[in-house]
Amino acid sequence: MKTMKQRISILAVLVCVAIQLGAQNNWIVYGGGSMSHVCEKPLVGSDKTYGWGGGFFLGAGYELNFNKHWSLTPQLELSYMNNGAKLSSPELTMFQRNASWLDMWSVTLPVMAGYRFKLTDHVGLKVSAGPYIQESFAIRQYAQDGQAKESAPRRSSAQFNVGAMGELAVETGDHLSYMFRANYPFLKESWNSKTLTLSLGVRYSF
Repeated sequence: MKTMKQRISILAVLVCVAIQLGAQNNWIVYGGGSMSHVCEKPLVGSDKTYGWGGGFFLGAGYELNFNKHWSLTPQLELSYMNNGAKLSSPELTMFQRNASWLDMWSVTLPVMAGYRFKLTDHVGLKVSAGPYIQESFAIRQYAQDGQAKESAPRRSSAQFNVGAMGELAVETGDHLSYMFRANYPFLKESWNSKTLTLSLGVRYSF
């Protein structure tokens, strides 16, 4: 796996290439709400499923426009996520209902490749996808007795993850757009493993 220094070096090269092309680049800021869901069956019974947990995110990025259609956007994002892994079955103990529940704050670095096209004179559609790296912190889980939330033990390997993100944005004019996206992490030993997150948000470019 590439080190953080190598990732930053690759990103810097891409930024320099885009600037040399002389394209019309712009900064973006964005934010929105999210819903997250652990995509696995609980250990306490195959007939039970986890719910969804709410969250939100705020971010900024720099959009590198290679032409009127193609772009590349490195981003920096702060997010809060609740994985929704709580069961409501009355026959279970408090610990069984809450054993897999987590909430966490994370810093995420997505790099999104996008393609945009016009729907009308004033409305466009942009489809984007790309990888991201993520570091989680301030993680909480339920105590062993299931009665209270407490800070999860810090383990550097469990706080890091990589994943893929897809996004669909409706662009209205030159600045404002509305986006829907989905992201899923790949590493299975992390705190947020197997957690699908769906998001709605607003972006402003300048």
